[in-house]
Amino acid sequence: MDRKILTFIIAMMANPVIAEVYKCADGKYQADPCDEQSLPLDLSGVGSVVSQSGDVGIVESESSPTISDKSDTKSAAKKQNFSAYLRKQKIERLIKNLEQDKKKAFISRDRRIAQLRSKGNRANNNLAGATWQQSLAQEMTAVMQQANTEVESIDREIASLRDELKQL
Repeated sequence: MDRKILTFIIAMMANPVIAEVYKCADGKYQADPCDEQSLPLDLSGVGSVVSQSGDVGIVESESSPTISDKSDTKSAAKKQNFSAYLRKQKIERLIKNLEQDKKKAFISRDRRIAQLRSKGNRANNNLAGATWQQSLAQEMTAVMQQANTEVESIDREIASLRDELKQL
């Protein structure tokens, strides 16, 4: 209850700040009127004026001189070089990420095989235990094949990206 009252009191005390600005004859601005005939300036649009992007382009094209073909080709070449640089950086990042994925695949494979081996140590020395160890061995083989397939896929992707990097 006290919070609601406190919030209400604070909300009532918060007044918006309203100030008028006057321009004097000497070119200075002040908060008080310079003389009896002074009128406050309308600053309602200050800070909120945003031009349309189409209007800006029209104004610039009318006021700026025509650009020569040489500068067009230079800027196009710069853009192309910059695009190639960005593409190289992106490819290098992708290669690094893929190499990390490859390491993660090996770590995951090794962890899963270690878990299966520790399970195999608990097998009994009888027919049921032997059958269970055989199923664990098959599961280890499947885990290794899955990891190898994943790593081969990553290697192919890395090779493809490196070829693309050489062409750039």
